[in-house]
Amino acid sequence: MRHLSRYSALSKGLFVPEGRKGRKVVVIDVRPTATSKQADEFLQITPGQDFEIATVLRALIKGLPLQELHEEDSTVGGVPLSKWRELVALMKECHYGVVMFGIGVTQSRGKEINLEQINTLVGEMNEFTRFYAIPMRGHGNVNGSNQVLTWQTGYPFAVNLSRGYPRYNPGEFSVMDLLVRREVDAALIIATDPGAHLPKAAVEHLKNIPTIVLEPHENWTTPWANVVIPVAPAGVGAAGTFYRMDNVALHVKKLVDFPFPSDLEVLKSIKERITDVKDYQRASL
Repeated sequence: MRHLSRYSALSKGLFVPEGRKGRKVVVIDVRPTATSKQADEFLQITPGQDFEIATVLRALIKGLPLQELHEEDSTVGGVPLSKWRELVALMKECHYGVVMFGIGVTQSRGKEINLEQINTLVGEMNEFTRFYAIPMRGHGNVNGSNQVLTWQTGYPFAVNLSRGYPRYNPGEFSVMDLLVRREVDAALIIATDPGAHLPKAAVEHLKNIPTIVLEPHENWTTPWANVVIPVAPAGVGAAGTFYRMDNVALHVKKLVDFPFPSDLEVLKSIKERITDVKDYQRASL
């Protein structure tokens, strides 16, 4: 919630001493938001057109002819083509541009291919100026999960270990897709609130299967979860490593004692009990 003031728009720095006056903020979204109200330009697009928009922007960046589109009457994603031309001109003129994209890009038609197209666009922009892409996370330390999965499996998310080795396939092994297809028959939820953020179809399936939640406070998921295990909040009642949105690792300290264990302690206890059960079953055989 302090992203605009501390990092992206209002903050003053060595190369942008004027802060907000020295920056241009363009918001592309399907509806007005609190961020769009503070933007220099708001482009309200048609839902599900992310791939088409990124593709046209890439073509405009390269100066390729758009034979089927005519400047005077064509729209892309519900926005006039002239507006996309203005955006590309603005991007090429900047000293350092950043594309900050949200989870909605991966949930619309095209899914991970949308993100692939955006990353390609950013790479091509570096032929003209410095450009970068940053995913906007919904919860704290989401990057921590991505970092651990990457160094353990080689993949940042959508990893399936059911065969004893990692398989990666966004759209097939992603959490939302698994839930919507009703392939999951039990869920262990740690440090997130799917009841508040996942689509209705995914949440409805979670409500119909055994669901265990590790959470320090009540949220939209805890009222209907089968088991809720209270844990100490990270950075307050438990120490550890926290990864910022830009992948910088920060060590957070334990500030006060809590009557509840940390996420790590609970997971270790569960793992030990599972190991004990397996050992008992082998001994019985």
